[in-house]
Amino acid sequence: MSDKITLIVRFQMDESAKQEFVTKLQDVFTHIAREETFVEASLVQDMRDPESILIYEVWNESPESFMNIQMSKAYRAEYEKMIVDLKINRTPAWYSTIANWMKD
Repeated sequence: MSDKITLIVRFQMDESAKQEFVTKLQDVFTHIAREETFVEASLVQDMRDPESILIYEVWNESPESFMNIQMSKAYRAEYEKMIVDLKINRTPAWYSTIANWMKD
């Protein structure tokens, strides 16, 4: 079985917090993109609810190793503090791939 995982995190925040959140997230992903097990990520906004933002991340590791290794990285500390300070609601979910489709 592959250790490839998809992490989807939904964030709910006040409109006033969004710019700071996105800026800090871009900073964090400059570090994340260098991680050996990182594959890809996308940041999307709900078109009907601008206070709802979703991150889609793909990693070549297990949820356990992600939590133990990736979440303990020093560059994540300020980002984690900002989520609390701005009162951003975060709902993570882990997924495993059961099928893939790509454009020919």
